[in-house]
Amino acid sequence: MIRLGFATAALAALASAAAAQALYSPPEGDFAVAFAQPPTVQSKPAIRSKDIGIRRYVDQERARALVVSIEDYPDAILPASPDGGVYEHWLRMVAEDRGGQLIATRAARLAGRPCLEGQIMDPGGDIEIVRVLIIGDRIYQLTYALPEGADPAGADAAFFGSFRITKAP
Repeated sequence: MIRLGFATAALAALASAAAAQALYSPPEGDFAVAFAQPPTVQSKPAIRSKDIGIRRYVDQERARALVVSIEDYPDAILPASPDGGVYEHWLRMVAEDRGGQLIATRAARLAGRPCLEGQIMDPGGDIEIVRVLIIGDRIYQLTYALPEGADPAGADAAFFGSFRITKAP
């Protein structure tokens, strides 16, 4: 009887936590991720066959920003079997584009697949934790950004862990 009460309380706590961060899926239906609120969506579709289609989903609050970026490349542009070197090169380019510095990398998982996680520090001391995954002709990039001195206290793990690919590219 005690176990049943504990299990019921645990399920209630999980349901409450899930309600706080509902899974968001875009109209394309190709991924799902936990956002605290509906994201701001930016989209630049590929017009010509050589263009890169870009979609960004941003859930921003005062103490953090959650970003999902998806880039669709023309056929056969991206490496067929990306490795750690490819991912690290990508993360360095992201850091450079943002005027920051890649300060650390580590092996990680995204949507159940191996990827690379990088920590990027901008000149103001803000930190971005970025995971990148390449599948076929698509790059998935998830970013958990927080201001200088803030501690994600596991919230970044919850964000990254909630990401699912629901339709293959």
